[in-house]
Amino acid sequence: MATSKLPVDTLPTWAMFNDVDLIDVEAREIPGCGLGLLVNKELSREEETFDIPTLLRIPHELVLSAEAVESYAKVDKNFRQLLDACGHKSTRHDICLFLLTQMVLSDRPKTTMKGGVSTPWTEYVKFLPPQVPVTTLWTEQEREMLVGTSLESATAAKIVTLTDEFDELRETSEALPFWNELFWESDKVSLIDWARVDAWFRSRCLELPKSGEAMVPVLDLANHSAQANAYYEENSKDEVVLLLRPGCRVLSGDEMTISYGDAKSGAEMLFSYGFIDPASAADRITLPLAPLEDDPLGKAKLHIFGGAPSVEFDRTNGTLSWKSPFAYFLCLNEEDGLDFRVLQDTGGSRELKVFWQEEEVTDTTTSFEQHIDGHPLAQIFRLRVVTVLQDLVAGQLERLATGMSLDDLDASLSEGGLICGACITAAATLREQETSLLEAAMKTLEDQKTQLLADENVVAYLGSMEVAQNELVEAEASNDEEDFS
Repeated sequence: MATSKLPVDTLPTWAMFNDVDLIDVEAREIPGCGLGLLVNKELSREEETFDIPTLLRIPHELVLSAEAVESYAKVDKNFRQLLDACGHKSTRHDICLFLLTQMVLSDRPKTTMKGGVSTPWTEYVKFLPPQVPVTTLWTEQEREMLVGTSLESATAAKIVTLTDEFDELRETSEALPFWNELFWESDKVSLIDWARVDAWFRSRCLELPKSGEAMVPVLDLANHSAQANAYYEENSKDEVVLLLRPGCRVLSGDEMTISYGDAKSGAEMLFSYGFIDPASAADRITLPLAPLEDDPLGKAKLHIFGGAPSVEFDRTNGTLSWKSPFAYFLCLNEEDGLDFRVLQDTGGSRELKVFWQEEEVTDTTTSFEQHIDGHPLAQIFRLRVVTVLQDLVAGQLERLATGMSLDDLDASLSEGGLICGACITAAATLREQETSLLEAAMKTLEDQKTQLLADENVVAYLGSMEVAQNELVEAEASNDEEDFS
């Protein structure tokens, strides 16, 4: 559905009717950033002072959290029906159901069907942007620029998830007369609408001390900066307030910014917020790990593993490190002492269990790095892990190198609207960051492999394997000669 928008200069009216206090700030268009909050007078705050300038105050009743969705369901019996039939999967999913409902209600002509309780969010969604630059809303041509990056598979997987969620929502709610008429009879709602409300949630969700994951109207207009001059908190009345940071001084017309955090990588920032801030993005990349093609235990390992099957490379102060609990599990097999068994519990149910050296480790599959300590072949196992990761990184670098060359992009694509200029910039930044990090990872893994190959236990093991291989070849040659004679 095409969402109708309200001009930003009508926001003060909405705020007044809903008891939102904009104190010394106002919402304005920020070039290249969409809407933002500008201060309209000079303000300052000393490092140690109880006089804290409050810029914005939002009542608790407007905070969109899991609690708020449940409260709305108590007021609107139709939404209760929808939530019970399609919701209760996660905070994100429930809030997306609420946002989708408000978006449809906000666009509904006054003369149409009755039902559906309006809230302050029914109007507020008209201030939210119809286009959010997160990668799930990029066009197919724009997503081609992600080939070879860690966001290629992450974006594809998220789109599959959103599609499955939407299909399930449609199939279930079509059986509910009110929602079938509101959502589906006139094809009012489409997959892009579900992807849009998901993008609103991911790009605007905050972690509040008391309310948890939530969206906060007006505060969600505050943009990110690595040198943020404001911060938010919940006060004693459970109101959400925006405050000037200690030691900050701002002039009239300055933008008030908050920090979205410095723990996210460039890929995570682009995925969640639709932009990359090189000043605050963590120098980190996460790549998915798949079982080895010839591993008969591969599917069982994926099924029982207690974490994400991935590897994370991190560079801090020029030093690269990596972490991958799954890689250690991945590189072990039956000959090493790994065993899977289907056991029956006291209730008669059958469960898959995993054993290492005859000891059950089903609940600690993320700890194989520790489980192998003390094993005579521990260094061999570590060599396998490093080799697997080295192959993974080499393949990723090759895909990055052979992917779309952003330097060769025809300017007409951007000018003609086929590819967004901001998407080109973001993709170029991501590719540059990840190429640099993967090249450093390749060097680190090569150094670790060299050290492991020099280990006396590894040398002895590989030597014995070579002797055994030579004896096998000689035996086969001898058999061939006998057969020939």
